[in-house]
Amino acid sequence: MFIEDLIVDIQGLTAELGQAAIFLSLLAALWSIVLLSIGLTKRRPNLVRSGRNGIIATFILISIATGTLIFGFVTDDFSMKYVVEVSSAAQPLLYKISALWGRMSGSLLFWLWLLTAAGGVVVLQNRRSKDSLADYALIPIAIVQLFFIVLVTGWIEGVYNPLARFPAGQIAADGQGMNPLLQTPSMAFHPPTLYIGWISLTVPFAFAVAALLSGRIGSDWIHRSRRWMLFSWIVLTAGITLGGHWAYQELGWGGYWAWDPVENASFMPWLLGTAYLHSVMIQEKRGMLKLWNILLITLAFQFTLIGTFITRSGIITSVHAFAQSDIGGYFLGFILLSTLGVIALIVYRWERLKSANRLESLLSRESSFVLNNWLLVGLTLIILWGTIWPIISEAIQDKKASVPESFFNQVVVIPGLLLLFLTGAGPIISWKKITPNNFKRMFIPPIIVGLIATGIAWIYLAIKTVLKDPNQIDGGLFANIPGGLLFSGEKFPIFSLLCVFASVFVLVAIFSEFSRGAKLRTKRQQTTFLNGLRLLIQRNKRRYGGYIVHIGIVIVYIGIMGSKGYFLLESESLKLGESMEVGAYQLTMKDTFQEERENYFRSGVVFDVSKNGKHTTSMRPARHFYHKAGQGDQDTIESAIHGVGMDNLYIALGPLPAKIDNTTNVNAQVYYNPLIRVVWIGVAIMVLGGLVAITERSESTTST
Repeated sequence: MFIEDLIVDIQGLTAELGQAAIFLSLLAALWSIVLLSIGLTKRRPNLVRSGRNGIIATFILISIATGTLIFGFVTDDFSMKYVVEVSSAAQPLLYKISALWGRMSGSLLFWLWLLTAAGGVVVLQNRRSKDSLADYALIPIAIVQLFFIVLVTGWIEGVYNPLARFPAGQIAADGQGMNPLLQTPSMAFHPPTLYIGWISLTVPFAFAVAALLSGRIGSDWIHRSRRWMLFSWIVLTAGITLGGHWAYQELGWGGYWAWDPVENASFMPWLLGTAYLHSVMIQEKRGMLKLWNILLITLAFQFTLIGTFITRSGIITSVHAFAQSDIGGYFLGFILLSTLGVIALIVYRWERLKSANRLESLLSRESSFVLNNWLLVGLTLIILWGTIWPIISEAIQDKKASVPESFFNQVVVIPGLLLLFLTGAGPIISWKKITPNNFKRMFIPPIIVGLIATGIAWIYLAIKTVLKDPNQIDGGLFANIPGGLLFSGEKFPIFSLLCVFASVFVLVAIFSEFSRGAKLRTKRQQTTFLNGLRLLIQRNKRRYGGYIVHIGIVIVYIGIMGSKGYFLLESESLKLGESMEVGAYQLTMKDTFQEERENYFRSGVVFDVSKNGKHTTSMRPARHFYHKAGQGDQDTIESAIHGVGMDNLYIALGPLPAKIDNTTNVNAQVYYNPLIRVVWIGVAIMVLGGLVAITERSESTTST
């Protein structure tokens, strides 16, 4: 009893300490903004140092508040409102900790903690620097911190303080528990990864604002924030993929991307960040696009806030979104005010933002990068339009009109294929202007190999189509291929062939670059080809890391083409002993099972899987019934996934009673997803390329 009372007293003290830390951090952020502004304007180094210390103090105070909330989860402090909402005594420790970002109030505190950590890192990275650019960057960082601090204080209608406690004597016996869909390893790591990627975009944005504030509109701010931008891009790539992997495993629909509004909210900053990474190379190399680069990084940062607005306002329905809240209006207001602030600074520095050079030819690396930028920004605007269309339609027609997945699939395919082609064309085309020799040497071989590969794919798909349905072609195997199969949307999509051509073109072009450079290194160093390749990459990690990223992108495209364009789906209701078929596979329902776990009950079936009459494996799809305090059981789909080379056989069960037996009818959806594993491999290669590029120490202006 004494121990329990002591724990309760400690919980109360830590909660009060955490709340005090939040309010003190408000003063620390204000202190940083005021002291840095005055110190930089008046050239008072002592005031600037004090402003830096305010950034560190803000991080320490928010760390105390965040640690206090985690302590409440771990010790089951059900006197705290937020702990009751997202945790329970039976919840595993991993999901008690990940409950920190399980709902709005805690996720905002976690966001703020990451943001203050980023500010602290900027201070430490530049503590010995003699120039003031990083100190100017700390001002916008502190302003963004101040905005989030105000949100978590609980003063804003629509969000309460995550450390708020119930009145004395109103301690709940247990918590409601976190949403069962979030109690998976993927969701324990996907949101924080995504948050880190989003928040780290604040730093390049802050350096862009610092360039405007200080008048240093050269490439210095780009060099100082390059690693931050690459880090953000790498982490966003990983975070988006973890989200897709979670959707694939947990939602039971056999896919990994459905253009959900919150998926789009994470993807749009990634697109803009990718555009920025290419665009800044033109400024570094040719002194062009100064204004465009500042606008791009501003858009990328603002789209992280737009994503937060979409997630937390409740104005758009999504499986990922938080409940409806008035907080969205505050985000929208901050987005508008911060954008107006950047525009005012741009007007003030207009003369210094003029480019030193102009495009000399439409056939140049600069032009290819500019086209790349316009395609990426155009895709972002298309996706934004489709995402907010329900809001627009409600305002016009007083009724929300949903946008189907097919809309996005149709409108992004052409820009997507053009971007794929530019992935290979951009790096091999010359700066300023392409010459005939450059075109012949760099472009003719990959074009020829790409056309050959496309022809082989055409014949292969034609033969498969005819073997499946001989009536598709009249008068012989190849009689009507050009007019019939080639342009048939369902049976023989032209876009698959274009994807094959572009993919092979890019791979040949990039591997030729690696081979050419490695051979030169091998000859110069009198070493092996592999060692020459290593030396080549080590000499210019930024350039060749970028090439590795492009290889990964090609592999992702191939995986998407296979898994999205050629999947098979069968759905049937089965009893024990009955079978169904999908493609070449036969699945027979052999048994049922029930298992009691720590905080849920597992109920499912056993399928015997055979191919051409030969047993290959057994699969155990199920549904999990989570015990939620006072709310009965809530169930989730637990798909069974079996790898077949680069493909997947995937089974998801429809609604089931918690207790099933051998007489229960089971609704099963079975997918065969070709090349699905290729998607994950491609993303891993993209991340690897990003990690190679980020280790570049010199401020090279060489293209990726």
